[in-house]
Amino acid sequence: MSSSVERVRAALELREPDRVPTFDLANELLDGVILGRKPTPMGPLLQNPRIAKVADRLLPRLDNQFWLVDLTARQIPVMGAAAAVKMGYDSAWIPYLPFLRLRDSRTLVDLFGRVSDVYIDERGNIGNPIYREGLIKSPADWKAWDKGPIFRHPVKVNKVFADVQAEYGDRLYIFGFSNYGLFETAWQPMGFERFVVAVRRERDFIRRLIRFYEDLFCELLEAKADAGVPAAVYTDDLAYKSGPMLSPRLIDELFGDSYRRITETAHALGMKILMHSCGNTYSLLEWFADCGFDAVHPLEPTAGMELAKVKEMVGDRMCIIGNIDVSHILVDATKEEVFAAVRRAIREAGPGGGYILGPDHSHPRVSVERLRWMVEAAGRYGSYPLDLGEQA
Repeated sequence: MSSSVERVRAALELREPDRVPTFDLANELLDGVILGRKPTPMGPLLQNPRIAKVADRLLPRLDNQFWLVDLTARQIPVMGAAAAVKMGYDSAWIPYLPFLRLRDSRTLVDLFGRVSDVYIDERGNIGNPIYREGLIKSPADWKAWDKGPIFRHPVKVNKVFADVQAEYGDRLYIFGFSNYGLFETAWQPMGFERFVVAVRRERDFIRRLIRFYEDLFCELLEAKADAGVPAAVYTDDLAYKSGPMLSPRLIDELFGDSYRRITETAHALGMKILMHSCGNTYSLLEWFADCGFDAVHPLEPTAGMELAKVKEMVGDRMCIIGNIDVSHILVDATKEEVFAAVRRAIREAGPGGGYILGPDHSHPRVSVERLRWMVEAAGRYGSYPLDLGEQA
């Protein structure tokens, strides 16, 4: 077993490793750059008016494109792991999400009833879709929804992660990601306004949705554990930059028991589980720990999240991951600025162990060069015992 895997395991167990580990946040567009691959031609094709016109006529007639999406999605975890190893990361968020199909040249629909706009970045790649609306507005819509592709998802997850773990698991600690969280998959297929009305007036329907996705998430944990993956990502964006989207009391009432079952399932399988929730999550951090999560990410700096404060609040209960800014530091900062940000993060969250250094988010404008500087700086400043002085 490599030092990288042991290093991350120690941090997740709130012990001091030999040095602060590093964490790669999934971005298949950057992975292509790291591996020297050319952009896919799909984006420019869809932007061509003539081709888009033909696609708009043909795509609605294809009842099931998920097999085609799956062929593409299977490349992403392999690329992610290969790119992370090439960059020298200790751990990586590795996604496998064969969810989407094109409804027309501008619109995507996923397995769960979410409609999104196609996003094409400046390199011509199709990027993360932009959520637009949901298709499941009522219990009748949910009853009629074709759940067959959802039921088949765990089998695919098991196969893909078994392959990735076998090839890269001795060099990289893999955090497997195969589905979004209960809050997002409950509200997005119906829209937020409809969701909050249903929470008040159709609570049984909302509980049924939550239980369905709770069961699915636990089955996906079993699939990844059987594949040998040591950790899972649980992602639910519960907060704005100003604070939670729902009251913490209501969040616990709706999701608390489900979250606890998910973390208990992960632990029973011998896995660690990471909570990813964007925004200002100060008022939720202790609840995350109470629910049993082993680690928390991203601790978004542009939402006011400060590592020293997070460390003080929950550093003895959860591993802290992330907080390196992707609005400036990892986009267009100087090397000195990147090194200073890494040094500050390690100084604030590294003492005693329990910190993994990494970006707070990913997007196409994150600089590969600056990510390399981040990894280099971790090697310079992250060795235990830490030198907590200010010197470079």
